Amino acid sequence: MAPPALPVYGRVVIQAPASRRGQVLLTTGALIKRIFYLANEDNPRHRPLNPPLVGDLAAIIGCVCLFGMTFSLYTPLLSLILEARGASSTLIGSLAMAPALGVILGSFFVPLCLQKVGGRGLLLAGVIIEIVLILFLMSSDSFGWWFAIRFLGGFSGTIVFVVSETWLNEITPDAIRGRVIGLYNTMLALSFAIGPLILSLTGIRGLLPFIVGVGLMLVAAVPLFVVRRYEPGPRENSSFGIIGFTRVAPLLVMACFVVAFKEMASVGLLPVYGVRSGLSESMSALMLFYAAVGGAVLQFPIGWLSDHFNRVAVMAVCGVAGIAGAVVLPFVVGVPWLLWLTLFLWMGLFAGVYTIALTLAGQWFRGMDLATAMASFGVFWGLGGLAGPMLSGYCMDLWNPHGLPLALGLAGLCFVIMTVVPSLRAPPRTLTASRVAP
Repeated sequence: MAPPALPVYGRVVIQAPASRRGQVLLTTGALIKRIFYLANEDNPRHRPLNPPLVGDLAAIIGCVCLFGMTFSLYTPLLSLILEARGASSTLIGSLAMAPALGVILGSFFVPLCLQKVGGRGLLLAGVIIEIVLILFLMSSDSFGWWFAIRFLGGFSGTIVFVVSETWLNEITPDAIRGRVIGLYNTMLALSFAIGPLILSLTGIRGLLPFIVGVGLMLVAAVPLFVVRRYEPGPRENSSFGIIGFTRVAPLLVMACFVVAFKEMASVGLLPVYGVRSGLSESMSALMLFYAAVGGAVLQFPIGWLSDHFNRVAVMAVCGVAGIAGAVVLPFVVGVPWLLWLTLFLWMGLFAGVYTIALTLAGQWFRGMDLATAMASFGVFWGLGGLAGPMLSGYCMDLWNPHGLPLALGLAGLCFVIMTVVPSLRAPPRTLTASRVAP
């Protein structure tokens, strides 16, 4: 009898299993390959998901997630230390704002540094800078120094996020780009949730939280020594600048701005909305938990949809969900299970706007244009993060407490309007624009 045919995926030949355990392993592998849709090499639009590429993606995502844990550890740590010292809310808020300022200003320098140094070298530099900054935090009690250190921490964060998102988009096959970016955003959201959890275990006193942060960053550097080198395409300048990006891809600019607007406003004001709506403090805190879970869990399914359907259309649906959640929130705030479900879907689906924006950037741009686009994401994310709490808080003062969902709903409405205007939703016409429209 002839042996059974061996299934072939790209360049990988999988041996037919002879045992139940082998059958399970083959089924699991086939499922993973089906999820990520290993494209046929005969199709010029696709590349096989080979082991070296998987290793590069895992190394980049792992490095960024460890950085995210560290970043989310120190934001509440320093705020709690200042609170214990009796500092004013204005002082605490200004320190929390410092990284956003560093992100905005640092984004203007990263593309040029990436062109000169390369991806791996610049990521290592970002990790090393963060370690040095943590050591300075350990040795200083001055608020002025802390502000400067957190500002520079935003700069190092810009390096890590801009380089990693450029690198991921550059090497990912377009057929699975949405799922890879969705997985990246899911893992990043989970890493930001782990930082405060680590703080709950270490406490805010002594050197332990600082030592843990240094350890995390040392581990984050390890994958970068085995990943392949990356340089952003030819040695040529981008065809546009960060300010010019508003003309090249206004839809992506608005996507970054409104998602940051929503996320930062929600983190700061959603518990306040809950308390003012009659919820207990513990129930109000749970609102952020369910919103964060939705923001993490739904990104991969949204990425899958963007790989199989029109990406701008999927993004528009996510924007509509952002409007719908804002409209529904005042009517469900008194019914816990409906409130949790609303927050899960509302925040999770609206966060998908950013997932698809990253996916479209990788589809539309290449080389230095892609690096400049990712740096622009950092600038407009920072601006949205600064504007969200301020404008939403003002709206809450005007209409207490429902000014918050009003502000978030209006932000979503502005974005959805842009998705239906042909001149704003069209792919940019640049020299390095992608092969395929959404």
